[in-house]
Amino acid sequence: MPETSIPDAVAGLYAADPNRDYIVVSHAVSRHLHYKLSSLIASKQRNKACTMFLTTYGGDPNGGYRIGRCLRHHYTQNIRLVVPSFCKSAGTLVAIAADELGIGDFGELGPLDIQVRKASELEESSSGLDIMQALQAVTLHTQVTFHRMLVESRGLGLSTKLCSEFAGQVVSGMAAPLFSQIDPIRLGEMQRAMRVAFEYGSRLDKYGQNLKDGALVQLINNYPAHGFVIDRKEASELFERVSHLTDAEKTFCYAAWESLGSQTDIDPVMVETAQQSNQTGTNHENSGAKVDDGLGTEATGKADPKAGAGVSQRGGNGKKDASRPDGQGVRVRADGVAGTE
Repeated sequence: MPETSIPDAVAGLYAADPNRDYIVVSHAVSRHLHYKLSSLIASKQRNKACTMFLTTYGGDPNGGYRIGRCLRHHYTQNIRLVVPSFCKSAGTLVAIAADELGIGDFGELGPLDIQVRKASELEESSSGLDIMQALQAVTLHTQVTFHRMLVESRGLGLSTKLCSEFAGQVVSGMAAPLFSQIDPIRLGEMQRAMRVAFEYGSRLDKYGQNLKDGALVQLINNYPAHGFVIDRKEASELFERVSHLTDAEKTFCYAAWESLGSQTDIDPVMVETAQQSNQTGTNHENSGAKVDDGLGTEATGKADPKAGAGVSQRGGNGKKDASRPDGQGVRVRADGVAGTE
């Protein structure tokens, strides 16, 4: 794809559809992100429709639910979620709240099996499905073993009653040690965690109704691993409205790949043209307010008139991004000036 600066890419987004806001989020899903996003939208919202570019490895389902409700509260006309790369776990929960999904060639969603912290391990978690799948595996194994023992012993000419008692004793001795390792309290905790995912997903889907019948249960229960890849083709089997990225979205994602190619944990950004940035800066100057530039320092809120179009906060660290096809990195400064190196 030809090299395009972020200001030109932003201009392309507004040229394609000027009647929506454009938000960039590359961050772990959390209540802190919900707070930052709510504050951003409250101060800079211009339209009742939005496109959010979301890159996340997942996070807190409670935060994901709050973010989904926040978006639906502010943007009542349309919410389009663009997935340039990773949108895993709680990110998929946010995706359920959208009216439509745009998934790039490198984009992927993930299952909704809730991760529960291990009580005996530091900073480790396990899937809410682990115990459930263990129970299913042990149950299936005992059933198969019982049936095989019954049939084989019947072949020896023994009575059905005697064969069933013998098979029952063998299976009981085999299964008891396995079932004794399952903590009923931990089992209840996992079941509640999975119920949380279902309830949050059900509530968020009532807005856009983009999930197909049975898709929520499939997202929670039917994938073998938490990191399982749900690409655009598979997502179209779960969601009603899934599409490729538009040309303008592709151009912007390519230009801002350093922030969107992987989770960078920068604050959410409302993508603005130079004119919008200048207007925002003037409003802040007139009100005497100060604007956090995303770097831990305060700026005057006045946009650089030489900036052209760009985003309003820093995105990335200015280093080259090896994951980008041309190896170039894109940096977006707090003043809205974009550049490559």
